[in-house]
Amino acid sequence: MRGWRKRDAELQRELQSDLELEEEEQRENGLSPEEARYAARRAFGNETLIREQTQEAWGWMRLEQLMQDLRYAMRLLMRAPGFTITCVLILAIGIGATTAIFTLVNTVLLRSLPFPEPDRLVWVSQQDHSLPGVAPESLSYPDYFDWRAQNHTLDGIASYTGATVTMELKGESQRLDVQTVSSNFFRVLGAAPMLGRDLSWEDEKPGNRAVMLSYSFWQSEFGAEPEIVGKSITMNGHSYTVAGVMPKGFEFPIENPAPVFWKSIADEAEGKSPASEQRGFDTLSVIARLRSGVTVEQAKADLSVIAGNLARQYPDNNKQYSSALVEPELAHMTGDTRPALRVLFGAVSLVLLLVCANVAGLLLARGSRRSAEFALRAAIGASPAAIVRQLLLESLLLSLCGGVAGIALAFGLIRAMLTLMPVEIPRIESASIDGRVLVFVLIVSVATGLLFGAFPAWRLSRSAPARALREGGRSLAGGRAQHRLHNGLVVVQTAIGMVLLIGAGLLMRSFVRILDVNPGFDSKHVLTSRVGVPFDETKHNQHYIFYQQLLERISALPGVQAVSAGWPLPMSRFSATVSFNIQGRPVAMADQPSESLGLAMPGYFETMKIPLIAGRDFGEQDGLTGQPTIIVNQAFARRYFPHDNPIGQHIQVGVGDDLFDHPVREVVGVIGDIKRKGLTADADPEYYLPYAQALITNPYLVVKTNGGPAPMQAAIGAAVHELDRSVPVYQAATMEEYLYKSAAQPRFQTFLLSCFAVIALALAAIGLYGLLSYMVVQRTLEIGLRMALGAQRGDALRMIVLRGLTLALAGLVLGMAASAVLTRLISGMLFGVRPTDPVTLAATAALLLAVSVAASCVPAFRASRLDPMKTLREQ
Repeated sequence: MRGWRKRDAELQRELQSDLELEEEEQRENGLSPEEARYAARRAFGNETLIREQTQEAWGWMRLEQLMQDLRYAMRLLMRAPGFTITCVLILAIGIGATTAIFTLVNTVLLRSLPFPEPDRLVWVSQQDHSLPGVAPESLSYPDYFDWRAQNHTLDGIASYTGATVTMELKGESQRLDVQTVSSNFFRVLGAAPMLGRDLSWEDEKPGNRAVMLSYSFWQSEFGAEPEIVGKSITMNGHSYTVAGVMPKGFEFPIENPAPVFWKSIADEAEGKSPASEQRGFDTLSVIARLRSGVTVEQAKADLSVIAGNLARQYPDNNKQYSSALVEPELAHMTGDTRPALRVLFGAVSLVLLLVCANVAGLLLARGSRRSAEFALRAAIGASPAAIVRQLLLESLLLSLCGGVAGIALAFGLIRAMLTLMPVEIPRIESASIDGRVLVFVLIVSVATGLLFGAFPAWRLSRSAPARALREGGRSLAGGRAQHRLHNGLVVVQTAIGMVLLIGAGLLMRSFVRILDVNPGFDSKHVLTSRVGVPFDETKHNQHYIFYQQLLERISALPGVQAVSAGWPLPMSRFSATVSFNIQGRPVAMADQPSESLGLAMPGYFETMKIPLIAGRDFGEQDGLTGQPTIIVNQAFARRYFPHDNPIGQHIQVGVGDDLFDHPVREVVGVIGDIKRKGLTADADPEYYLPYAQALITNPYLVVKTNGGPAPMQAAIGAAVHELDRSVPVYQAATMEEYLYKSAAQPRFQTFLLSCFAVIALALAAIGLYGLLSYMVVQRTLEIGLRMALGAQRGDALRMIVLRGLTLALAGLVLGMAASAVLTRLISGMLFGVRPTDPVTLAATAALLLAVSVAASCVPAFRASRLDPMKTLREQ
């Protein structure tokens, strides 16, 4: 500092000397003294030059002072490795957990879709007004064609729907996940093939079957053969022409598993009753691209006009679809996961806030031991700003080191979370730390350093030198203001821990309730798989006979208790709703009710342990030549036959096959309700048709075994291939796996929030322990005097424990008040539990108080063991 002041003075003298010489030279040229002084100052830029030079000198001086403070801060932190490592580890936990959750939020919610102008991509559907609320519904091909031709607000609108195909690869029949897409699908997304051509309008016409291969499928199955374009491949017994290959990394829809290729809708336009002509066969998902300058609301209004016209024009199929829904594609894709990720990010932010309070307490405790140092610096001329700057630099160094360690911790946390994360969350498998996350870590580290360092720095900079020197020496109670700050920080930490504990407790109780739900069937020792019997190549009776022979072979395998087949499986996310008409209750076709459809072979309900409430099960009499029959569940019976016996009633279902074409069916049985969509979903009304009388898709095999079902899979595959080696077996899983997946999201949410709550509880306990330990050290002389004057050891023990309990109770009350508001944010994630559940609140309070007592006992016991005489001598 003195060197810079000396340099500044010398610079001022040099400038003044030069100015006087210039003025003398101007007078020699004949100017008056005033004119000479003006000319000299003008030549030197008046005082501006002197001021600029001086400011430059002071700038360099401030920079060197800052570097000097930085070096001093580094030396101080290196001299206290225990304190530094403790702070860095605590910060690493908070910043690392926050970084990991933000990485998930960034990947799922914030990262743009990998297409040109992704903000113009929207998801489109029609709205079903026959259901309560906003009920989106897929489109049929005729409706899609009308929307595509008549809209005025879209640059393009494309359809896609999932499918599976059988294809022989490397000498073995395999079942592959594909997408059936309209010809403009890739143009709407803004993607072009890397090889070959795009799909064209001609590829939508019957006979023009074309496919676009994914890059990975082209690499793995065709060896990246560049001549693949124009060649034919065989799927489901039909020939498809390879139109092109999509670039590496292209994927849409973004789901697991990703489609291996995309086929044109030409085969949907073939046959005697093609899907492309069936208005009312609503199976299409639709994506569109807005025209430049068009808003979502304008597109919604435009498409709603078209939907309303179609509802009036085709009332039998479209009466309830009188408006459209339009939503940004990214918002639609992440809609179900947004609330959960936001709650998790809010929870981890509370953990970070608790970390800041914890480290602030450590800095205050350390600052009290440095009070003499700051008092001395203030006494010799250091300003409060200089002291604040010094302390903030130390805080920023700690937080930046904690940020670096937090990034390393976040890598491990992200890997661990990906193994627990439900697979249904879109794009989650690509979660990684990118540039945006690193910027976030830098901002959080700096903000954290300022947050936990600002208040201690401000507090210590305000201490008067004389008082700081007095409190830094011997005192009976230490600085009272210092203790108040410590107490406030501990109360805040306890309150935050209480909020997180209550949230975790509510989710735990909710998760236990979910696991206690009766799904309506027995999942133990049940193995399921699907068999891809082709429909085009197999006649109706041959198709059913194949399954009959297969079930006979499997039932003869050792370890098999029962075997059957049905569709769809509970918890499998597959469903279909089909309209029906109850005999004796005539209604217009547009007003016919619609419920979930199921297919079952004889023995299916018995194998799945679905109870038969009334009537009988399907049997051999319900086969290819039997009378058309139907079985309904209890929810169906309650809704449609509340005062009548459903057995013997007649229902005509709007679905048929080549043999049974919409026959009137007799209700022969009533079964118990099952949870088809999920454990937390209501049991919807549904009905089942005998598979022999509705061969519309391949059912799932369900095999009940005596022991573990997994080893039985190879034997089932062998039984299938003994009948036909070209038939693939796929989607093998146990029913317990389906149940596990149905609870995956609440399990993940509960696990993470519980982890945050445990961290919060540990940090709150550490903060309370640290405060009481510091208090014992500060009040050692007072405690020694009390004991020397006759106080018992129990009195000292009681004093410290009561202090800890008082702070814990204050934090508990504050946390209860905050949780009354904050837990409402997770009400949508709870099942069977209210946000104000008294059991959870009582258990959480008891746990927090127990931990607080444990944290208080250690320093209290240490205080009670003090030797009064030794303490007085040392003090």
